[in-house]
Amino acid sequence: MTIRIAKLLILAAIGGVITQSQARADLASKAAQETAEFVLKKFGKKVLTEGTESFAEKISASALRHGDDVLSAVRRVGPSALSLADDAGEQAPKLLRLLSKHGDDAAVWVAKRPAAMKLMSQYGDDAAEVLIKHKGLAEPVLEKLGAPAVNALGAIGPRGGRRLAMMAEGGELAALGKTPELMQVITRHGDAAMDFIWRNKGPLAVGTTLTAFLAQPEAFINGTNQLVGTIGDAAVKPLVQETGRAISGLIWAALVLIVGLPAAGIYLASKNPKLTAELAKSLLVIGAKGRH
Repeated sequence: MTIRIAKLLILAAIGGVITQSQARADLASKAAQETAEFVLKKFGKKVLTEGTESFAEKISASALRHGDDVLSAVRRVGPSALSLADDAGEQAPKLLRLLSKHGDDAAVWVAKRPAAMKLMSQYGDDAAEVLIKHKGLAEPVLEKLGAPAVNALGAIGPRGGRRLAMMAEGGELAALGKTPELMQVITRHGDAAMDFIWRNKGPLAVGTTLTAFLAQPEAFINGTNQLVGTIGDAAVKPLVQETGRAISGLIWAALVLIVGLPAAGIYLASKNPKLTAELAKSLLVIGAKGRH
């Protein structure tokens, strides 16, 4: 009796599994059919080369291979999502998430560009996001600068992205050196850092200046420290020294006039009183004429 009950329980369990699997299959089939009908309404008959039932079967099969993101991706970009997913190979799940989120932008700037797909494979979803965020600009930047540029591009807006792309393309970033460290600064401080680097790319080309900036970027970005003070020390110091010497000379000359001349007068009076009296009389005459 116990064995019979055990067999019945096993059969019931198997039946339950089969029922659940069938229920899931029915739901998947229904979702695929609804998606096919949605696509027909959204894009029109011109995008479908077959009936909705046949298209629904393709959607269902693709979902079994790549996951449920197929449904939302197809709803965003149409039937092309299926072929794009198949072409992406092992990158299909990432691409389908991207298509579901960004629609045609993901198709144009990532899925249909072999170089962009390679970058997504190398650097992950964040790279794909910046490829879409900075359309046409991010791809060459990531190819030149690699992983450090992914987060930097993610932290800046369109203008910052254009400036970073121009500096990378023109060789100015390479001329500055320490590119990974600069990318970290941009990642932390965003557009403010990118704007500062853009405006001061000339001064930053001086090695000591760049080192000072990287040591305390916040102080330079918010204006507490000034780059001109850092790079001008060598020029300012000699100028200050020469100015100091000139001021010292003027002070000594003034002292000679203030102290030396009266002392000379006293000495002359003691040695030659008659000559001193004549000089004094002449000075009084000159002074009187001047008043008239």
